Amino acid sequence: MLETVKKVLVVRHGQSEWNGQKRISGQLNPLLTSKGKIQAQCLAKVLRHEKLTAIHTSPLSRAVATAQPSAEVHGLSMQVWDALKEIHLGILQGRYRDHRDPEAQGLWRTWQQNKVTARIPDGESFIDLENRVVPCLEQILAQNNNGVILIVAHRSVVRVILGKLMHWQREVYLPLEIHNHTLYQIELGTEPVIKTVRFDKELDDKKGRHHATFTT
Repeated sequence: MLETVKKVLVVRHGQSEWNGQKRISGQLNPLLTSKGKIQAQCLAKVLRHEKLTAIHTSPLSRAVATAQPSAEVHGLSMQVWDALKEIHLGILQGRYRDHRDPEAQGLWRTWQQNKVTARIPDGESFIDLENRVVPCLEQILAQNNNGVILIVAHRSVVRVILGKLMHWQREVYLPLEIHNHTLYQIELGTEPVIKTVRFDKELDDKKGRHHATFTT
């Protein structure tokens, strides 16, 4: 099934209002910051020469807003999937995970030690997340024959997608750092190849060019 698409581009949403505040988003809906909006524009610039055939996104506003500029550049409608939402973090959503909320801080630390099977009350485990993201990914891939697709999602969701596409074990992809400024390019095949594109927010005003660093 994976061979039906030749390249998958995966990105986490741009910086949200709660990123950097140690505030837990989960499936709540903080908006993008001004920096996050610039990151979305920069992503569209990086992708302007890609022949995208489809754009898929989580329904959460920070993901949709990140995908929107790329959709406009390529004249594509966004396909929205509930299964691409971030992991549900139950009673911790909207709370601070530091000294401002000691109870939440303790629950967060406990969950971090065993988030594969552990669940925050009213939330999901990482296995729960995998069980909804992987079938969604398979459906997305099956819909796009020989195409180049963009998926805009969230930190934990991106980890699952990369793990599935690259045939990695959970111990490889679960601890991955997934940043707001990094695009993952996966060339599919018998032995998939991954590259990352780190795009900066700054534009070269004189030359009108965007700076990007490519890494294998």
